[in-house]
Amino acid sequence: MAYVEVAPIPERIGQLVRDRLLDIMHPDGTMARPVYRLEVAVAEVREGLAFERDDSVTRFNLRLTANFSLIDKRAGREVTKGNTRAVAAYNVVRSDYANVISQRDARRRAAHSVASGIQKRLAVYFARLRG
Repeated sequence: MAYVEVAPIPERIGQLVRDRLLDIMHPDGTMARPVYRLEVAVAEVREGLAFERDDSVTRFNLRLTANFSLIDKRAGREVTKGNTRAVAAYNVVRSDYANVISQRDARRRAAHSVASGIQKRLAVYFARLRG
């Protein structure tokens, strides 16, 4: 994984996924000369799960989907691609501050799960290359 650069991913959720990928793929904070470029596209959807009698939502599922592509920079072509998904739930309470924190934590958990899924898929790809 030391030879994989992670391309910037738009929006805050993309930053969370990218930061986590960098943490798990380059734990010492350094990267060798990149041979591969990882490109990731992230989509986020919130879905109400539990409702009060007045139709207000009390629980959400945050669904995060990431499509990724690993590009061999030398050959200029895609060598593998895939997708991974995560779901993180959070409650809605009467405190606006608590709701913001709950949603932020759910986004972080989903981003970490998606990044871990991508890293595992890339590990399998590179293990197969070695034979």
